[in-house]
Amino acid sequence: MVEVSVDIQSAKTVSFDCRACGVCCHEASDGRILVPAEDIVRFRREGRDDIASSLVEGHFSEMAFPARPDGSCVYQGAPTGKNDCSIYPIRGTTCRELEPGSRQCLEFRRYAGLGPSRLKDAGP
Repeated sequence: MVEVSVDIQSAKTVSFDCRACGVCCHEASDGRILVPAEDIVRFRREGRDDIASSLVEGHFSEMAFPARPDGSCVYQGAPTGKNDCSIYPIRGTTCRELEPGSRQCLEFRRYAGLGPSRLKDAGP
């Protein structure tokens, strides 16, 4: 479980549980979850040509993870949980670098309509 506490506007500490949320993985449509060339090389080097060959054209002349019709990443969802990444050990750099509670995380949450009521209160 990836769980991080951040201080939002010094009002209270909030805990973000990625496995309970997953909204960042729901924004994969239109080539939004970018996969840099170094990741493609790594996928192939580690014998995951299936991942490399499934990529679609993304923004900024990079490749991207494909999306399901509902806009979610095709790799979101695993036997361990609906928001778990099915390729977690080898996931892309974009996914590895998105930190829980970061500005980008909070933007994904706002866009999805997740407010404080969906956050786990970690203290006063």
